[in-house]
Amino acid sequence: MLKIGWIDYINTYPFNFEFTNLKPNFKYLLVKGVPSQINKLLRENKIDAGCISSAEYLENKNKYILLNDLSISANNKVFSVAIFSNIEISDVETIYLSKASKSSRYLTKIFLEIFLNKKVEYKELESYENIEDKTVLLIGDNAIKFSKKFKYIYDLSKIWKENTGYPFVFAVWAIDRNFYLENKNIVCELENILKLSKKRFFSNLDFYIKKIDFDDKNFLTKYFKSLNYDLSEMHLESLKEFEEYIKRLRGI
Repeated sequence: MLKIGWIDYINTYPFNFEFTNLKPNFKYLLVKGVPSQINKLLRENKIDAGCISSAEYLENKNKYILLNDLSISANNKVFSVAIFSNIEISDVETIYLSKASKSSRYLTKIFLEIFLNKKVEYKELESYENIEDKTVLLIGDNAIKFSKKFKYIYDLSKIWKENTGYPFVFAVWAIDRNFYLENKNIVCELENILKLSKKRFFSNLDFYIKKIDFDDKNFLTKYFKSLNYDLSEMHLESLKEFEEYIKRLRGI
């Protein structure tokens, strides 16, 4: 049985909406979790496949096989991965990190410590109460939900594009290498189903947006159009660039 890590965020809907309707020929189990949990489960061999952070993939490349042409990326502003604050970034001394993925945490530190040459204190965000009093990294649905509480929004994908010229790859679909070697047919079918699901989603975007429990449908249209779910050569080059910046961070 193929155990698949399953993230129920708005930005994963292009993969999720049609998956069960496409009726895979293999037996599978969907194991739900937030991105950090899915990263850990795949790393510890508790699941076989999942949409994991690009940083998780880069740190454990020998363990994983990438599925072709599948990612969650953005070529510019993405709206859902950002540092939120009510003071200017030059005055920020502490940043609270939500239970975000590795990729967005690294990207926050690259922005501050390399692009801005700025040192701050990092703390874990324990509660969303009075969140507007903090400077905070938020991703996914929470970034969308709380954005109106803040005056300054530092969109990390846009910042990456401005500084590197590349789109940013937030997440990739990966499979455990050993599972892949023993089950290539299943992996091939999984890859094809995910590709078909995203194709159906974007071929009939208005139809699927109506199914999402979110009041501002116009925002959702703009949001999905800001994202890219492919994994082209340029995306792969961006991953290499991200890997080099992570190495630089460790040397600071």
